[in-house]
Amino acid sequence: MNLSEINTPALVLNVDALERNLGRMADAVRSTGVALRPHTKTHKSPWVAARQVELGAAGVCTAKVGEAEVMVRSGIRNVLITTEVIPAKIDRLLNLAAMGSVSVVIDSVDAATELGRRAAARGMEIQALVDVNVGQERAGANPGADAVAVARAIVDAKGLRFAGIQGYEGHCQHVFEYAEQRRRAFECYERLAQTRQQIADADIPVPCVTTAGTGTYRFAIEHGVATEVQPGSYVVMDDMYRRVEQLAFENALFIVASIVSTNRPQWVIIDVGWKAVSTDAGAPGVRDLAGTRYEPAGDEHGRIYAVPHSAARVGEQVWLVPSHCDTTINLYDHYELIDDDGKYVGRLPIAARGAST
Repeated sequence: MNLSEINTPALVLNVDALERNLGRMADAVRSTGVALRPHTKTHKSPWVAARQVELGAAGVCTAKVGEAEVMVRSGIRNVLITTEVIPAKIDRLLNLAAMGSVSVVIDSVDAATELGRRAAARGMEIQALVDVNVGQERAGANPGADAVAVARAIVDAKGLRFAGIQGYEGHCQHVFEYAEQRRRAFECYERLAQTRQQIADADIPVPCVTTAGTGTYRFAIEHGVATEVQPGSYVVMDDMYRRVEQLAFENALFIVASIVSTNRPQWVIIDVGWKAVSTDAGAPGVRDLAGTRYEPAGDEHGRIYAVPHSAARVGEQVWLVPSHCDTTINLYDHYELIDDDGKYVGRLPIAARGAST
C-alpha cells in the first residue's frame, strides 16, 4: 500500500527508527552491570516486548494486570506490575502468576498481608517489592520506617517472597535541562539508597532496586543505587521527550492526518481532534511544516495555523509528532508500519490497547 492510501487518522511507526532506539538503549545499559526492564505501557505490543528481550532485557514492566495478561499470554514470561494490585484483582494476578514469573509492588502492610494470605491458600509464592515514594507523591510507602515495615510484612507473609524495592521518579522525566534533571533525580535515588540501607539494617537483604524512566535511566546508572532500570518511551519518543537534553533517541511515532477544509483564511482543518491525539502534555508537534502549530478543534477536528493556503489542498496529508506517546498510542488499535524510506511495510496490532484494569 502507498502511504497516500492510508486511512487517516493513522498511527504510523517507523520500524527502522524503532530498531535503532531499541539498540541504543540495549547498548547503553549492557556494560553497566544494571539490568534493563523496559516498560511496555508505552508501546503495548508483545512483538516489541519480545524484541526488547531478544536484545538483552531481563524482563518487562506493565502498569496494570490487564497489560500483564496480554504480555504473559503472548509469551513474555518475566513481568513486573509496577502499580499496586487491589484486592479485587488478586485472583487474576494469581492465575497469571501460574503461567509465568509475575512480580508485584506493595506499599502497605495490609496489602502484603492480604496478598500473602491468598497466595498461600493456593500454594503459591509471589515475588513482591516495596513501592517507595521518592518524591512523586503518588503511590508508594514513605521512605524509611514505613517502607521497612512493609518489607517486614512481605518477609513474614507465607505466600510472598521479598524481591527488593521500587521507586519511580516520574516527576523528573520531563525536566528538560540536563544538570537540573540530574540534581532532582539524584535526590530521589538518595531516598532509595537510604531506604535500602534501613531495610538491610533490619536484617532483610534487598536483592533488587528498580527505578527510572526514559529521561532519567542514565542518572540512575550513574548514581549506583539501581540494579535495574525501567525506561518505556525511548522506543518511540514523543515531542516532550525530544526537548530533554542529551537523550540519544529519535522520534519513531507519528500521526498522519488529512486536510479536510481550507475555508478559513487563518488556518486549515485536519481530521485529528481529541479522539485521535492526546493533548495532556500539550499540543503535538507538526512535522515538516516549519512555523506552524496544531490546536484541537473538537472531537474529530484540529487546526493547523500558519499554513500557506496557496499550498494547502483538501486530502493532503499532515504529519504530527505526539506530545505524549503513551496516551496517544492507547487511542489506536494498530500501528501502520513504515521504513526509513517511507515505504509501507505492514500493520502491527496494539494488543494491550485499553488493557487498563
